[in-house]
Amino acid sequence: MPPRNILVIRFSAMGDVMLLAPVLQSLVHTYPDLNVTVVTRPRFKPFFIDIPRLTVFEADVDLTYRGISGMFSLCKALLRHSNFDHVFDLHDHLRTMILRTLFRIYGKKVIVFKKGRKEKRAFVRPHNKVTRMLPHTIVRYQGAFLRAGFDFEILPGPFLRANNESNTFIRNWLDFKGLWPKTKKWIGIAPFATHLSKIWPRDYVRQLLGLVFEKGPVHFFLFGGGKDEIAFFESLKEQYRDQCTLVAGQMKIEHEVALLAHLDLMVCVDSSNMHLAALSGTPLLALWGGTHPDVGFGPYRYDPSVILQISREELPCRPCSVYGVETCLRKDFACLFRLTPNLVSTEISRKLGF
Repeated sequence: MPPRNILVIRFSAMGDVMLLAPVLQSLVHTYPDLNVTVVTRPRFKPFFIDIPRLTVFEADVDLTYRGISGMFSLCKALLRHSNFDHVFDLHDHLRTMILRTLFRIYGKKVIVFKKGRKEKRAFVRPHNKVTRMLPHTIVRYQGAFLRAGFDFEILPGPFLRANNESNTFIRNWLDFKGLWPKTKKWIGIAPFATHLSKIWPRDYVRQLLGLVFEKGPVHFFLFGGGKDEIAFFESLKEQYRDQCTLVAGQMKIEHEVALLAHLDLMVCVDSSNMHLAALSGTPLLALWGGTHPDVGFGPYRYDPSVILQISREELPCRPCSVYGVETCLRKDFACLFRLTPNLVSTEISRKLGF
């Protein structure tokens, strides 16, 4: 039988693109005659570099393939790239709706994943919430392939692994920083996210470090991205010079994966850093505010004990959104501020045994 070629479309967001990795690894493992092309933003390519028979078609949809005309150009470029048997829209966004319509015009079989918008809206509405556990995003992705006749199980993790080059880079970087060989517990912390309803308060981060440093020999690695986040982390380094190392803005994603393998714990909010750690198999403590893991974006295959959140009995307004928002119905972001430094510090101590 000749090889089959399929196209998978997912442009963003980072965490959602990352969650494709377990599905596509399992798919090509089960079907050795299958060639997969993933069309996504260029910066997300590292999530797929070690998957056999998978090609990433880098599409800058903010510049090169912008707007409706950009989708026409992208469709033509992809048709020149390969003769696809199936096209999977695993984004279901305005851009991908246009793109998949063009593929249908060209006679391609298109499958769209079931995003579950209606049930997610019922989960996060202000009143009369319907809060049953919803399918994980990975399960939704897998379901699209099952409907197309590709029957497979998700492989055991970890799903993101560092290659030799990345491992060597991190060992050299740690040695340069004077951190190797390891003599303390290493904790990563990623308190930031795109939306305010998911960001742990900065003052709490500073207090947490002080509390944890009093309990035992610990070194913190500071994960993030934006300029404001880096500036905040640099202020932490000024306060705790030899006890913190800045990771934000310092290395590529694949190098961060290599570093995660050395951490004893990753403390994070609902963000791409949480998924990066979860798919890498790193021990987790995940802080949830305005969103909720049961909506379908929790750390995949992790025990519920890694989740720290204020109960819905205490705060019936939770969750207030699927992906995060900038406002709070109560005006006080209680879901985040009630996750106090003392509470988080106690959980860290329990997980690390000090």
